[in-house]
Amino acid sequence: MADLSADFTCKTAFASVTGRSHAKTSTPCQDYVAARTSNGVTCVALADGAGSRARSEVGAQVAVTATLAYLCKNFESLWLNMDKHNTKAAQRLVHRCLDAFRRKSAKLGCKNDDLACTLLFVAYSQGRYIAGHLGDGVIASVDADGRLQTLSVPENGEFANTTWFLTDPKAIPKLRLYRAKVETPMGFAIMSDGTAESLYQKSSAAPAQAVRTLLDWNATLPGKKFKAVLNENLQTSIARKTSDDCALGLISILKREHFISGIDPVAAI
Repeated sequence: MADLSADFTCKTAFASVTGRSHAKTSTPCQDYVAARTSNGVTCVALADGAGSRARSEVGAQVAVTATLAYLCKNFESLWLNMDKHNTKAAQRLVHRCLDAFRRKSAKLGCKNDDLACTLLFVAYSQGRYIAGHLGDGVIASVDADGRLQTLSVPENGEFANTTWFLTDPKAIPKLRLYRAKVETPMGFAIMSDGTAESLYQKSSAAPAQAVRTLLDWNATLPGKKFKAVLNENLQTSIARKTSDDCALGLISILKREHFISGIDPVAAI
């Protein structure tokens, strides 16, 4: 059978904005999102710092940076471990983040728990994807036919209005991992809980239709143009519906001959 992985390529986009509640108190944005391509792997990761922790905005950045580096270097071993040893794969990812926390907390003179944050990611390589989710926030996906689904729903902690963080003792069993082969074009959206206020319907546990619109634009617009559109929508539409920080990461897996459109999207979704 022919190897179809060479037929696909990836396109990422991401943005974050400080929520109204943090802007009023001059508190740093505790959401952090970024993307990386290296060693034939493309990935996007997002972390939401715990509001009750002193340096969680730093922890979110450390977790995302460590996760992206680990995924790009170890995609193959993670894929293989997930075949029979999902717990081992989760353990390696969490420990990599905790090691990075220990180094950073030593420099800052704070505790590891002061860096507590959630974690979401999607990585693609050679016709396969791996996704991971710890805590609240949402991972949504859309297939080649435009069908939306929630790949990973928010998970709250043991008490109301709490969730799971990388520094929690139960972080390893609570980290949900997914993997699958990619046979048709598709896209993923990872979002913090602030963004989910607009892009996720809690009553039906389904992504809002705007997710499909954003992924369509990511797939069809030139990167620089879509970056401006994404930032505009996050600031003027999505962030207005919550007082929380907002972050959103997108990854589109496309056919290499995919046509870049000249359509001019409406500024706000």
